[in-house]
Amino acid sequence: MNICASSKRLGALLLPLAASATLSASLAHSALPQICGIEQTWSTPGRRVPSEVDAYFAVTDQESGAFDMRAACANWAGLNGGRREVLARDGRTAEPPPARFIIFPAAGLNVRQLGAWLARTSHIRAIERAPNYLVVSFARGLSARSLHELLSEPQIDYAEPDCDGPDFLTTSVDLPAAGGPISSCWQRAARAVFPNDPCIEELWGHSSIGWDSAVAARSLPRVVAVLDSGIDALHEDLAINVMPRLASYETGRSQGSRLNTQCATSGRCYPHGTEMAGTIAGRMDNGIGVAGVAPHSLLLPIVISRVERGLLARLSTIAAGIDSAVRGDADVINISAKWPVDSRAISEAILAAVGGDQARRRLVVTGYTTTLRADDTVVEYFPSRYRCLPGVLAAVPTDMRGRNLSNPKGHPRAEDGRIQAPGVDIVVTTTENSGRGYALSEAAGPSSAAAYVSGSVALVWGSPPLNKCDAQQIKQLLFCRSKSSNSTRYPWVNVDFLRELANVDPAADCPAAMAALGCN
Repeated sequence: MNICASSKRLGALLLPLAASATLSASLAHSALPQICGIEQTWSTPGRRVPSEVDAYFAVTDQESGAFDMRAACANWAGLNGGRREVLARDGRTAEPPPARFIIFPAAGLNVRQLGAWLARTSHIRAIERAPNYLVVSFARGLSARSLHELLSEPQIDYAEPDCDGPDFLTTSVDLPAAGGPISSCWQRAARAVFPNDPCIEELWGHSSIGWDSAVAARSLPRVVAVLDSGIDALHEDLAINVMPRLASYETGRSQGSRLNTQCATSGRCYPHGTEMAGTIAGRMDNGIGVAGVAPHSLLLPIVISRVERGLLARLSTIAAGIDSAVRGDADVINISAKWPVDSRAISEAILAAVGGDQARRRLVVTGYTTTLRADDTVVEYFPSRYRCLPGVLAAVPTDMRGRNLSNPKGHPRAEDGRIQAPGVDIVVTTTENSGRGYALSEAAGPSSAAAYVSGSVALVWGSPPLNKCDAQQIKQLLFCRSKSSNSTRYPWVNVDFLRELANVDPAADCPAAMAALGCN
């Protein structure tokens, strides 16, 4: 190692990734997120980098070859061959970005000590500090051999590339063409009845989950963090529910801070986050647009995708976004995104967010995202692969054909984590301009299903006396009172049981309320 850094250089390098250290400095490997019986490779003793990245190092010219960040990320994601073909076809042969890794300290070291050690090498350009890892940017042109040697040092327990969207996946899947003409209900005048939102009759998903406007009107607000492309805080159907962004929890130089600032100051946020926000908590009975499932809930926007194109941000930005949702005291964390790798940084952030194995504090909701490979095998993406963790739900998108619903025989298994929700032909708020300033478009896919489930969680949790329940009790209740259909494989999220709360003592505690609802 080249020992050349001074204490002044160390101070310049060590930029805090998060200003608060309220989360645990590290999580023991014995308390790992559950991925439905699949062992996480980064928990394997002696594993220093992801096995696919290790394979990349093995085939790279370690004598003179520079480390190719994009190739390593694509290899980790299993996209290497296809990605290279796309780049060649499009003529995109630009120089790859410098190496950037998320690095965890070995046992007996903390992140400050690891940062001090790393700062003494000339290979380092910048270091950002999170509670339990460092995000390290290396010099451009660093050889794969030198990097591999550094990452093999005993001071490092584990390291993973800090990959981002251009080498992974986008915030949401491409939307299929709508089956019919796009609704123009937003152009209508307010209805003469309650709720007076002009698009309320087009919200077929609300009817399918047993939504009741009278129940929604009585609900208490819960905080829903929307980890997405940002929310247009000036949107007339959302503005009153959008909380200020967490500026105090971000550093000015972090990617998350830059993305949040872009969205907040330009007003040109990529529309996906605004669309999901309307389904979750669009204001009800304000004479315009839609009504969210939980219209009184508060929306906490956290940008984890690039504003201009919606491409997913870095893995470290996603992990930091989850931490920010925790510091923002979110009850529900909605992640309408997908990525193909098991990031230790994100895994530990999710486990800390839900409150460990007991999952009492909050719930994480994501879409159930899969793809069919050429060999007919189905691959499930992250973060829905964490659905077996008690505090995580994966929303399976479905359409209007599941109308004939009934209460299932026996209680569906909440341990599986998958629950169906409306995800096709959903009228949503958006940032797309129209003659009136805002339009409404139709959305489809796991993202919309996740928004429906997040709204349902917030509505149930905000309906007294269920507001006294913890996160795991709310999840159990949703599965207990779900619906089923002969044409569907998974239980449907349903909130029509909230009408029964009129017969429950408002002073009842959560166990008594659940017993009254038949879910003790």
